[in-house]
Amino acid sequence: MSRTANYRLMGRPESGYSVKVRSALRFKNLPFEWIDRFANDSLFKAHAKVPLIPLFFLQDGSAIQDSTPILEQLEQRHPEPSLHPQDPALRFLSELMEEYGDEWGNKLMFHYRWGYPADQQRRGRTLAQGIVEGKGFGWASLVATPIMKRMIIKRMIPRMAFAGANDNNAPILVESFAALVDMLEAHLKQRPYLFGSRPAFGDFGLWGQLWQAWIDPSCEKILNDRAPSVVAWIKRMDHPLVEGDFEPLDSLAPTLKPLYEREIAPHFLAWSQANAKAWAAGEKTTELTMEGRRYYQNTFKYPAGSLQILVNKYQDAKHDAGLIDFLRDTHCLPYLEPQP
Repeated sequence: MSRTANYRLMGRPESGYSVKVRSALRFKNLPFEWIDRFANDSLFKAHAKVPLIPLFFLQDGSAIQDSTPILEQLEQRHPEPSLHPQDPALRFLSELMEEYGDEWGNKLMFHYRWGYPADQQRRGRTLAQGIVEGKGFGWASLVATPIMKRMIIKRMIPRMAFAGANDNNAPILVESFAALVDMLEAHLKQRPYLFGSRPAFGDFGLWGQLWQAWIDPSCEKILNDRAPSVVAWIKRMDHPLVEGDFEPLDSLAPTLKPLYEREIAPHFLAWSQANAKAWAAGEKTTELTMEGRRYYQNTFKYPAGSLQILVNKYQDAKHDAGLIDFLRDTHCLPYLEPQP
């Protein structure tokens, strides 16, 4: 397909999944139109199957809403520059990182965004401004914006529990974010992107949520104070470029392994497997023990399906001995083997 094809992306800068797709379009140097969600309500309602963004329009007028399939469509239609390493081990680890960012990284961001007053105020304000401007309030916006901000905050705080950001889980999420930031800092001191000198699938998924965290006050301070290399990566990923090649797994492993051993396995994969089992059993609540502590939240269909997709992708890559060793060493392997 021609690289001059034009796409339309409906989203908002406050959406990690929207900016994730925008970054991928920029990386592939594809012309696209950015459409503000709040200024185009009728277009959204005409095409959206669920009330979520992004909404991505293909040239034939059809639309996709899930950011991961959108990136996969872009890769299929425009394979260069590729989002995937050729090495099957690196490719699978990148895809696993992408899912971790989408599903667990979102919980971390959501906890801070709607759990702390300064974050609530900043994000409530920008969302309210977007809604008011999109609806064309004009002079009345001065009155409407603060009212809308209070309404948004009031609506979003109860939703924290659905994302797992409840009082019981808060210590786990806070510690998880701190560990992620520190391990990423060690890893990104040595390279511009997660898997070497060019971005991969995993960069986009994790970055979308960390970008969102960084534009909120609490995480902005944490990142600026503790992780200058992560902040540089966050800025770089807004307009990512090929700066060299992907690194071999042996070169990446010393600082990459801790991310999988201390974050992806015990947090994301443990929750994801528990959620999938709870969904299959018809249980409304998913409960598990994380590092000796109780974690619980609502059970959801989507991550149950996305875990199965990861398991299927692992089946395609598991002939690689280096990948098997990496996943075994980081305790990821039991979650990726087909369940009886």
